[in-house]
Amino acid sequence: MRRLWVILAALLLSADIFACTTAVVSSGASASGRPMLWKQRDTSDPYNRIVHVKDGVEIAYTALFPTSDSLCTLAYAGINAAGFGVINNLSYNLRPDSLGFDTKAGPLMAKALGCCRTVDDFERLLQEAPRPMLLSTNFGVVDAAGGAAYFEVSDYDYTRFDVEPGGYLFRTNYSLTGEEGRGRGFARYEAMGALMATRRSFDPEFFFKIGRTYYRDGRNALRWRRRGWLDEHDFIPRSTTTACVVIEAPGPGEAPDGGLMWCAPGYTPCCYAIPVWVAAGDNIPACLTGQAEANRLAAALFLSLHSDKEELKKVDIASLRRVMRPVRRAERREFRRGRRLDRRMHRAGYDAAEVERFNHGADARFRRYKHRFAL
Repeated sequence: MRRLWVILAALLLSADIFACTTAVVSSGASASGRPMLWKQRDTSDPYNRIVHVKDGVEIAYTALFPTSDSLCTLAYAGINAAGFGVINNLSYNLRPDSLGFDTKAGPLMAKALGCCRTVDDFERLLQEAPRPMLLSTNFGVVDAAGGAAYFEVSDYDYTRFDVEPGGYLFRTNYSLTGEEGRGRGFARYEAMGALMATRRSFDPEFFFKIGRTYYRDGRNALRWRRRGWLDEHDFIPRSTTTACVVIEAPGPGEAPDGGLMWCAPGYTPCCYAIPVWVAAGDNIPACLTGQAEANRLAAALFLSLHSDKEELKKVDIASLRRVMRPVRRAERREFRRGRRLDRRMHRAGYDAAEVERFNHGADARFRRYKHRFAL
């Protein structure tokens, strides 16, 4: 693990390290009829965990936090018991921008998750925030009433983009209202547009798939390259990727706390999605919370794929293929089991005992998966 920190310290020299890719999907474009959020998180801190927050807030919520954030003040993707969900990604072309980078997105999202019920509530939170807001961010939000929108937010202003019924929007590291010709993530934005245009409706599985897709300039690099080193800089999965999360807000007829998060903390090609239900509260698979063993395994696998010290931003293609095969198998299994339980609870109501059994099973399956790797 020490070597991992050495590598990531070197990666901090990259100006594009905070490079999340996100999407907001309306209920009409969702295969399940639920509004969805997707976030592929890129940052210098490789460790994340899932935590349920209920103390000191108006509305309990479940969110992705850096493992180092012991007080849970920096939420970077989450959904609450009222069905409100939020994600973000940094924008590099909004002005005015006091500090040149975002300092308040995590605290603002934690605050929003603890008090907002709708997209309009989030807008009021922005309206009432003291200026300058110390923000240069695209926020994606959804709610249980079917609301779905992006907010491009700078120090003193914001612009709201509502997602059309049956539509979707996505962002990388620039804002449509920002300074033209500046920003980052243009290749990822083009890749997202091409990949999403292949579908009429979306499910969480799709987003985890593209979170591992090395697509650029109209082709998937892993389909035409079998070995060697692949420069990850302009792909959706990158050397700085540390988590992939899909949030499903409650759909029609569901309880407000009926939302769930599909969570893969870690470098996405090396980790698989496990569902977490908001109504479950603190009952979260142990591999996702605490020391987040799933994330730590992904970090170790990441290191094995980027073992050439002279090629810190490049991944070994042959090793990547070997790792992704068991990751995909494990993820198909979790989606199959998780969907089965979720459909059953949609018909009969939330079942705490069934969720607890599922979580114990998820941890047991993770332990068996972990033993495949001699790390």
